Amino acid sequence: MGQIAPPNLTFLVTPPHGSPIDYTANLVWSGGNQSMTITQNFGRQGDTATFVLVDDWSAQSQPNFKIDVLSTVKLIDNNINTVLFAGIVSDLVQDVQSPKYNEWDLNCTDYTFYADNAVVQGTFVGFTIDKIIVDLVKQANCGITAATIANGGFVAPAPQLPSFVQNYASLSSAWRSLATLAGQVTPYGWYVDENKALHFYDASTAISSGSTFTMVPTAQNGSSTEGHFYYANQFGYEWDGSSVHNRILVQGADQTIPHGKVPSSTPTDTFLGNGYQTSWALKYIVTGSPILYINGVSTAVSIVSAGATGTGQWQIVQNSIGTWFLTDTSGAPSNGTVMKIWYDYKVPIVAQAQDAQSQAQYGLVLSEYINDTSLVTVSSALARAQRERQEYAFAAERAIFTTTEDWSGWVRAGYTFQYVNQFIWDDQNNHWGINDKFLAISNSISFGAGGYRQSQITGVRI
Repeated sequence: MGQIAPPNLTFLVTPPHGSPIDYTANLVWSGGNQSMTITQNFGRQGDTATFVLVDDWSAQSQPNFKIDVLSTVKLIDNNINTVLFAGIVSDLVQDVQSPKYNEWDLNCTDYTFYADNAVVQGTFVGFTIDKIIVDLVKQANCGITAATIANGGFVAPAPQLPSFVQNYASLSSAWRSLATLAGQVTPYGWYVDENKALHFYDASTAISSGSTFTMVPTAQNGSSTEGHFYYANQFGYEWDGSSVHNRILVQGADQTIPHGKVPSSTPTDTFLGNGYQTSWALKYIVTGSPILYINGVSTAVSIVSAGATGTGQWQIVQNSIGTWFLTDTSGAPSNGTVMKIWYDYKVPIVAQAQDAQSQAQYGLVLSEYINDTSLVTVSSALARAQRERQEYAFAAERAIFTTTEDWSGWVRAGYTFQYVNQFIWDDQNNHWGINDKFLAISNSISFGAGGYRQSQITGVRI
């Protein structure tokens, strides 16, 4: 193999209300108190990074510089004209290693930091998820922008929701919730880029990194598009059956079922007196103001919560475990007395999705129960169940590997890449050797002497 082109990186720090300052010459690639790293996770949280700067001011009376917390940073790879990281110095440590030698540890979060600290809320009826995303970002007004692909942005089309209620929460938590609801066919994820623009999309529309990772090197002087596996560290392939679920039961919030018109509609409950019974269990959890008819005559009835004492002959009483009863405090009504009661009641929203192919393949029914009170309609609960089925009906296939330093390209979490490995069993095609597209779900980048880097990538087969 020939000579690999040396890294050409630029590291800029912009203090609050200031101008960018080039600190590339002060970066510590290795040997510092902290290691220089970048960590990415698609659709779960913002990217994080640690950068280390040194200031040797032994020949001077005071340090050469200081770094301000909440400054913005940008690391640029000039060889491939790509921003490797951009974000906020969310935690800053000055490490005085000797009287005239400072190390500055910049612990950074990408621009998701703004979304983590912006509060949004709203009720949306009949909107598509991409439109909800754009509206919430606009409402937050936190410096992040979002637009649909049709309007020149990076928010991909997503399913329509009958209704969606976002209680007060951070903007980033709303993204996570909506990504979950959107993924009823293919999983959705998101990230915020160096221009503070939100990217929200599913795996089927993910951007290709243009990189292929292969067992057989062809590039002689390093490459930005052909990468190779580093055998001595984290080189494996995983079939994860621990999370397989092929029957999903989702319970959402309670919904109120209103009673019909009184007295022409069917009563919620009907009882018949037998001459000795004084209490009758109601089928549902009572809400609102019940209406009672005794032998066709409207009769006053009062509601008595658990532990309370009521008044009146006819009462609706709740016991210690929450069950409701109609009671006659004057004694048992005569045999044949007809008691009809109309009341609003609450029932939980429940939806279920099954995958028959998965159940047949594994010979098992593997069930999962999800309780999510943010789901306020049956359709949203069903969408969640279908999304879980889509993602977890079969064992996830993950390629886990570390790249060698001769690859100078870039695969950010959320991009796709080609994985070519002759030694891995291809379960989908029943032969040795895989050549297929994968979605990078995480990427942890470490830097060595001179700025050469290695990426530890986890990719999911798509």
